[in-house]
Amino acid sequence: MIKIFRFDNDRKEFSANTYVVGIKNGPCVVIDLGSTQDRVIKYIKENHSSCSGILLTHGHYDHIRGINNFLKEFNCTIFIDEKDNEFLENTRLNSLGEEHVIVESQNKYLLDDEDEINFGNGLFFKVIETPFHTQGSVCFLYEKENALFTGDTLFKGSIGRTDLPGGNAKQIESSLNILKNLDPNLKIYPGHGDESTLKHEIETNYFMKGVK
Repeated sequence: MIKIFRFDNDRKEFSANTYVVGIKNGPCVVIDLGSTQDRVIKYIKENHSSCSGILLTHGHYDHIRGINNFLKEFNCTIFIDEKDNEFLENTRLNSLGEEHVIVESQNKYLLDDEDEINFGNGLFFKVIETPFHTQGSVCFLYEKENALFTGDTLFKGSIGRTDLPGGNAKQIESSLNILKNLDPNLKIYPGHGDESTLKHEIETNYFMKGVK
């Protein structure tokens, strides 16, 4: 079961999509946690027995702002690519106006390309590094649901920007080429906007169509 929380058009705050993955009444994991609201916390308490971890597609503020508030309720490990670890503690990399984001937990697991994360209870994820939005941007492949959580690497009809900390436009094509060679039937769950399929993006997304 994949529960989607959209915050793009939230009047209270702007943050990335959050996904809660797990069977009802069993443990779950959270993918990206940018909102400081209690909606995700309330949902997990009502539908799951525990939270096993927070998977981060990358370290930008709109994907991590809600972590400190969340950890007051759930004691779990943060999983982030080693190349984006600094984003969790360096306010030069993560600021929104006068708000400076520092994740206070040291309970972290640093990921590398092709890592496999097995939480048990069918919660098994594969790590695919796709740098360009940040150097530590990753996608999480969840084969049980034929799902690919793409963060800000791939959106419906677009891709992530490269003018924020960690961005490098020269890496776009090589990273999108990695995705282009995955199963086209995968359902795409992006960091912002609506869901899609990899096949649809390969056929219609301007940036994916340009990958040789």
